[in-house]
Amino acid sequence: MECKLWFLTGCTAVGKTSLSLELAHFLNAEILSCDSVQVYRGADIGSAKIKPEAMANIPHHGIDLSAPDETFNIDRYTKYAQAIVSQTQKKNKNLLVVGGTGFYLKSFFTHVIDTIMVPESVRMEAQLFYENFGLAALQRAIEGYGPVNLNTSDWHNPRRLVNILAKQKVTSWDQAALKRKFYQNASPFDPFFRKVILLERHPESLNDRIERRVVEMFRMGLIEEVKNLGNMCPPLAHAIGYREVKAYLDNGKKITENELKIAITKATHRLVKKQRTWFRRQIPIDFRINLDAYSFNESFDFIATFCKNYGL
Repeated sequence: MECKLWFLTGCTAVGKTSLSLELAHFLNAEILSCDSVQVYRGADIGSAKIKPEAMANIPHHGIDLSAPDETFNIDRYTKYAQAIVSQTQKKNKNLLVVGGTGFYLKSFFTHVIDTIMVPESVRMEAQLFYENFGLAALQRAIEGYGPVNLNTSDWHNPRRLVNILAKQKVTSWDQAALKRKFYQNASPFDPFFRKVILLERHPESLNDRIERRVVEMFRMGLIEEVKNLGNMCPPLAHAIGYREVKAYLDNGKKITENELKIAITKATHRLVKKQRTWFRRQIPIDFRINLDAYSFNESFDFIATFCKNYGL
């Protein structure tokens, strides 16, 4: 049996978890989390990680893969996902990928891992060049290699430009050539059947769900969770919720908990805006449904009918 890859995605707090359990049963599938925070052990409350007792006897993968002080990156996730697909196929089951981390999700549809090996000494040389001479000089250095094909945001992103200059020092290629060669590589999941279901809600409804989620996270002990995590690696320390609480604790609690909740809520709203743009531009959506327009059972029936049309 070919392992079919089904994807259930949508913005933070849209309601993916409850539908994923029903859908996994229907599809004879196991679940692979597509969440860059849930990979960290102990990061449970802030990532809205599903509890073991709520998994409904469905095997869940992609959770608790790394210590909180050990960076887990897209390269590790892609290799892990390949192994899970292989294991699932051997069980004659399908795989339901659930989550809203855009870059992780994109890795199932296009090449996202750069194979150009840059020595740390070269990367540091590029970083020091930026620190000593500034953004304009960094841009001129990149243009010195030839044509540039970057959007405005990337062209003014120092971290992105430092990485480009480091690769240019290794390859002597212009940025446009680097980009072309990167996208010539295929995704390791290209041979598999893939269909993406996007869950949506009205903005007011989603905002309300986000606010209630933040309140619930504090009730469950988000502040204590951050204290217990201790030294967090940069990706986790910069994740919404963890970033704000860490700053709150490091700065001696100079704001109230209510102000802290508001800060996390606002940051989540900004994330949702970015997620909507990412889904629209970066992910091939096959079916979308607004969960506010139907009951839970009606929404599930529509999704199930879509899946049936592709032969389970």
